[in-house]
Amino acid sequence: MKEPIPFVSICLLTYHRAHELPETIDSILSQTHSNFELIINDDRSPDETESICQNFERKDSRVKYFKNHKNLRYAENQNAALKRASSEYVAILHDGDIYKADLIEKWLNALNDDPEVGLVFNAYRAIRDDGTEVIYRENLSRITKGSSFLDYMLTRIDSPIYGIVMIRKSAFTCVGKFDQRFPTLADIDMWMRILHRYNVAYVNEPLIEIHPREKEHHNNPANINVRTQLEHIYLMNASRVYQKDLKLLKKREKNLERMLSRRNWRSFFWCLKRFRLKQSAKWGKFILSSRARYESFSR
Repeated sequence: MKEPIPFVSICLLTYHRAHELPETIDSILSQTHSNFELIINDDRSPDETESICQNFERKDSRVKYFKNHKNLRYAENQNAALKRASSEYVAILHDGDIYKADLIEKWLNALNDDPEVGLVFNAYRAIRDDGTEVIYRENLSRITKGSSFLDYMLTRIDSPIYGIVMIRKSAFTCVGKFDQRFPTLADIDMWMRILHRYNVAYVNEPLIEIHPREKEHHNNPANINVRTQLEHIYLMNASRVYQKDLKLLKKREKNLERMLSRRNWRSFFWCLKRFRLKQSAKWGKFILSSRARYESFSR
């Protein structure tokens, strides 16, 4: 007997990108795996997002549009979307990006190769500000032990997993919600928590085209609040992962301190190069206080 085609919940997070949204939604509705619900969670956009989404909702019964009663920011917006997802298979997608037609199909196949896989991601094609393209790949097997990949993640400051993945909803339920203490980078923390308990699947194809964000997007090198979130996430997860091996914990913390310090200095010079002198001064104070912050995590 032929197995039924799995039903998928696709959660599309959106905020203030009405001009890019139609192309994103069209790429989702054109998936070869057509058995899905598309939950669009609008974080109270001030533009034409609502009318655009309602138009798609009228045309396609798979589309379900929701608008938050107030701006929740990324972490809580994601939690709201996942709460609405009715399937065990949950794809998390972002506005502004374009998805190849076989993305959901290939994610599902990879996820089902191993019942211990908690999330699946893939190679990315990114469009730079100048219009050129770059492909980001990882040297990964189709299935990798989650703890091994998490250990690797903690040795590099840029997350190899973007905020666009498919997860098992049971894995999300197991590890808990996206942490609202990290309103911008909660996805990195979530992937680390899932990898601590589950394996990871990887599709070595650029199934997603990542488009550049707005020049003044809040996740930019000048934003100290975002960099503080990054520090907390990495040091907190290192403490969680290596709590039974204090020698390795100290080694990882020292490595993280060096990586975080280099990232902070890059932000300092980024601001200086653009004559953002007040922001440069703030970064100088932030860097000088870093030792005390790092030591507080080790206590």
